[in-house]
Amino acid sequence: MNPENIYPRTNDHETVYLKNVIKNPNILVGDFTMYNDFIYDPRQFEKNNVLYHYPINHDKLIIGKFCSIACGAKFLFTSANHTQASLSTYPSATMCGLDMRL
Repeated sequence: MNPENIYPRTNDHETVYLKNVIKNPNILVGDFTMYNDFIYDPRQFEKNNVLYHYPINHDKLIIGKFCSIACGAKFLFTSANHTQASLSTYPSATMCGLDMRL
């Protein structure tokens, strides 16, 4: 098992060493951590599984060594939440000033 390879097993393209497919410097993954995805390309982990991770917030995702992450696992960041101190965007007729009476 070479932690520099993308695929830990020969002829298995559903499992990757996650560290070797991550490009975002704010996502840190330890050696030998694997991710399996039998639906999508596991090399697209950042795009498909790390959600609302915007650079302006300076959030970091840190995953240790020797972890195993299942297909479809999602990591949600604080940008997924709207502030509760002010109005949020919502398609409500009342908030838009529309008269919905028939």
